[in-house]
Amino acid sequence: MRLGPISGFRERTTRDAVAIWILLALTYLIFAGSVSVNEGIATVGCATLGTAWWWVVGRRGGVRFRFDHASLRPLGRAILGMARQTVRVGVHLARAVIGRAEGGATHEQSAATIAWARPDGEMAAATRAVGLLSASLAPDSYVLTLDRAHGTVATHALEGEAP
Repeated sequence: MRLGPISGFRERTTRDAVAIWILLALTYLIFAGSVSVNEGIATVGCATLGTAWWWVVGRRGGVRFRFDHASLRPLGRAILGMARQTVRVGVHLARAVIGRAEGGATHEQSAATIAWARPDGEMAAATRAVGLLSASLAPDSYVLTLDRAHGTVATHALEGEAP
């Protein structure tokens, strides 16, 4: 199954813009954590700017993302692991407060060992983008650099091995 843009690449409809605006507004309100007049104004402003960005830049952008189930798989694993990693970060921060934890560590590894860093084919850009997002979504680690020219990925992790 392929998941593409809401409409065709060059086609932007009012229905698509309304759907994007609602999605952005709801996302903002979820992360805002409260409902007030100020948050309502900020919601309208941010959702409108985000939708305008999608409308204008989407027509001029040259990268077209095509997704399939395999390219979205890392995102599911990252979301499922967030609770465990959040607890792990909490423990690490509590240990840091009492002086028993060290800072994080940077790990550099070959891109050949990371599936999302070396995709090919029609869905390569989407697979790389979702993999990078998934690796950085974890509370205890994030990707510093993806150097495709040298074939390395540098990550930072609070403790243990980088994902």
